[in-house]
Amino acid sequence: MIATPTRTLAPQARFVWAFGQLALWGALTVAAVMIAQLDEVGWWPVLVTVAGLLVCVPLVPMVRWRRWRWDVQEPGIDIRHGLFSVRQTLVPWVRVQHVETRRGVLEQSFNLATVVVHTAAGSHTIPLLALRDAEELRDRIAELARTDPDA
Repeated sequence: MIATPTRTLAPQARFVWAFGQLALWGALTVAAVMIAQLDEVGWWPVLVTVAGLLVCVPLVPMVRWRRWRWDVQEPGIDIRHGLFSVRQTLVPWVRVQHVETRRGVLEQSFNLATVVVHTAAGSHTIPLLALRDAEELRDRIAELARTDPDA
């Protein structure tokens, strides 16, 4: 039986996700204000988007961070995540083709990186890890994924 993954993302992941929520709900609020001024729909769209802004910006990043778990185990890489429904994926070592790290603009500013594990069927990400942890994880996955015993 495989143990539940226990490793978490970097605490700064909450801030990166909060910026994303702020941008989304901020843009929706601006659009709602413009629609309310041009149309006869009233101000209820603005109230809805402001409520979304006030609730989702602090809540969604916290819930996402608490639910995101990953671990490197004997059978493979175990990833569990989800906001409303939790999804758990086990990537067997024999399926890993290559692994890489990526760093977007926000990740660079928070000294974070995302590990991307590629298989023939697609890719799996472990986002928003501390840069050093991401590099160590990438190297460890690359080492454990080797299938040639003479390598």
